[in-house]
Amino acid sequence: MSHYAGALKVIEKLQRIWRGLTGRETTYPHELAFILTSPLRNLILSPAALASRLSLEESDVVLEIGPGPGYFSSEIAQRLPQGRLELFDLQPEMLKKARRRIQHHSLTNAGYTAGDATRLPYRDGVFDRVFLVAVLGEVPDHEACLQEAHRVLKADGQLSITEQPGDPDFIKRAHLDQMAARAGFEPAESFGRGLNYTANYGKA
Repeated sequence: MSHYAGALKVIEKLQRIWRGLTGRETTYPHELAFILTSPLRNLILSPAALASRLSLEESDVVLEIGPGPGYFSSEIAQRLPQGRLELFDLQPEMLKKARRRIQHHSLTNAGYTAGDATRLPYRDGVFDRVFLVAVLGEVPDHEACLQEAHRVLKADGQLSITEQPGDPDFIKRAHLDQMAARAGFEPAESFGRGLNYTANYGKA
């Protein structure tokens, strides 16, 4: 078995055990955050690889919805020396972990807000980029989340959604495209394929 396949099996097994014990069917639990910061995740998608898919400018204002413990966040913040990264998560406990991870890299250009991704507390048209990694499927109302992303993006802004294998809430690309279109987006660049992809969208 490859390291990649082994990592997926560990993640899937722990998620099944947790859901069986707690009955939770949606939000990834902060109690299992250590899985999300495992170096084995690099075999699926490294922070640097994700950052390269976002077409970041150094002065961009970026929103990460569902950062969890901040596995990707530090890399993104480092690429925004004149910009800012806003982290938005349902669980304050996850944001605390992400803050520690980012501060460990002596980064000060990040903000942290807890709340509901279907009711983002930001003004219209303030972000250059909005991205989610293996998160949209956990939001009970997928399309409301996409509509909110559309609202807070600038006219020339980009929405980036990454889906990964091993996620029980995985969204197939065709279904994602349909939902994104209904929320006012049109396809732009895409990376990867099958169960491991990133789809970028612009405003239609």
